[in-house]
Amino acid sequence: MGKLRFFIRHNDQMLQEKFILVFKSEEALAFFKEKLKGSRFEEVSSESALHAARLGINGKTVPYGYTTMLTPEEKSKLSLANWDETAELLAEGNERLYRKAMEKVKKE
Repeated sequence: MGKLRFFIRHNDQMLQEKFILVFKSEEALAFFKEKLKGSRFEEVSSESALHAARLGINGKTVPYGYTTMLTPEEKSKLSLANWDETAELLAEGNERLYRKAMEKVKKE
């Protein structure tokens, strides 16, 4: 598995202004950048992403996501106490979301 890359997605036009995203492929990152128009992606270290998830930024919480493609068992493992595993799971969830979108495009 490649090195994980951590980002804080900024967009003051979205309900959640800031969001932590983790990627393990350039393709998934490019897909999210394309789909989340108007967003700015700030690359941060794993430690900075963890800090943002724990303490927030400017008094506002910063959630991580997307988790829709994770199984219930995987979701139950998400924990700031085990950030390395959580980051791997978040990256895997984003990868699955990207692959699902690409499969849909191929069928159209």
